Amino acid sequence: MTSAHTHLRNLIQLRERLDSHSGRVTAVHAKHFACRQGCSGCCQTERTVNDLEFAALSEGFEALEPATQERLSNNPGSGCPLLLDDACALYEERPLICRSHGLPIILENRLDVCPLNFEDMSLKELPETDLLSVDTITTILAVSNMLYCQEASGDPERRRPVSALWDDSSKMR
Repeated sequence: MTSAHTHLRNLIQLRERLDSHSGRVTAVHAKHFACRQGCSGCCQTERTVNDLEFAALSEGFEALEPATQERLSNNPGSGCPLLLDDACALYEERPLICRSHGLPIILENRLDVCPLNFEDMSLKELPETDLLSVDTITTILAVSNMLYCQEASGDPERRRPVSALWDDSSKMR
């Protein structure tokens, strides 16, 4: 396994930890979550991703059926270009920001959550272990991206829109 693939593995492990946290929190607080499959309210703007997450999305995009690739590249929607019928076409490869949608978060010592969730409960009542530290996730992702860029001749400062997956295939690596 090349070093670049090792860093993709690091991203996958970070995703798994975030997904585990998400699964635990949504199970414990199920009655406070209005977000469900098909809810795409948080997906109404296109996201940008760093080189590491772009590489993972590229692999996922390349593995899609050609008909799905075509639908995505011709998707005229105003939201995330990965949305097809209110579902993410690259759900398993979705960026970390997307994996945090709906969860109670702490960002720069401020608590926040999707306005559809926890309407009847103050986030201050939650145990600290149920809050996702966006600062921590961002720091780990930034370091992982920097290491990936060193090995893959990338640019750790670069952010690319998700739609660049099909806008110019030469940008994919």
